[in-house]
Amino acid sequence: MSILKPTKLTFIKGKPTLVSYDKVVRKDNDKAYNFHRNVEENDYVKFYHSTEWKHKRQEILERDYGLCQRCGMDAELVDHIIPSKDDWSDRLNNDNLQSLCRGCHKIKTKREWMKHHKGLERYMNINIVCGLPASGKTTYVKRHMTEHDLIYDYDELMHALSGLPMQQSNHDIHDYITLFFDQMLRKLKAEQTFNNVWIIKTLPDKRIDTLLSNYHRINHIVIMTDPNVCEERLRERKEQISFQKILNGFKTTDFTGYRVVKNG
Repeated sequence: MSILKPTKLTFIKGKPTLVSYDKVVRKDNDKAYNFHRNVEENDYVKFYHSTEWKHKRQEILERDYGLCQRCGMDAELVDHIIPSKDDWSDRLNNDNLQSLCRGCHKIKTKREWMKHHKGLERYMNINIVCGLPASGKTTYVKRHMTEHDLIYDYDELMHALSGLPMQQSNHDIHDYITLFFDQMLRKLKAEQTFNNVWIIKTLPDKRIDTLLSNYHRINHIVIMTDPNVCEERLRERKEQISFQKILNGFKTTDFTGYRVVKNG
């Protein structure tokens, strides 16, 4: 008694043909696909073969220390966070480029395909919350956050990574937190996963608006708390910082466009 092997229909030399299910037939399909890309997307193909792109690719790999920016394994390629097909003018912008391994790139590509073809895009708010130390920024965020939010808080990260008391910092660890922040901003350009992103800082950071304003709605919030109250809270917590220096910088900062939330 013979067992029939499963078959599949594919195209060989342009003709529909039944072949064994496990047979890999790609030559003709790849040829047709590459022909279409070369004819219809000539500039796109030329760019990825250009010396300009090869130099930029090497620059980004060196910047990222040859590591995948998602999993930390060895990077094998350089990826456009916002695909070049979607934003051609941003194709050489360092902030729109990241080093990835092939596995992480495959996952990212699949997510992008799902968003384009399955309508899975979600609306996401970027909330920048500024204020003096001990003004209540973190408390404000915790009161307004939802179940699926991303929160960036420099002081909390420094405390968690260094073990130092709140408001104190370690210069070397600061470099790592800054690196994480830069990577996070680049990734947020193409991100729509979270309901809200909360970025907690003492003073405004114009890079956030420059990088993200074309992709998400950005809400600007400043927590205005009496400086005397902030200073008293810091004393109670035994947090020793140069509060007066921070206050002087805060007073001279332009908060135009920020929604003021009074807190004591």
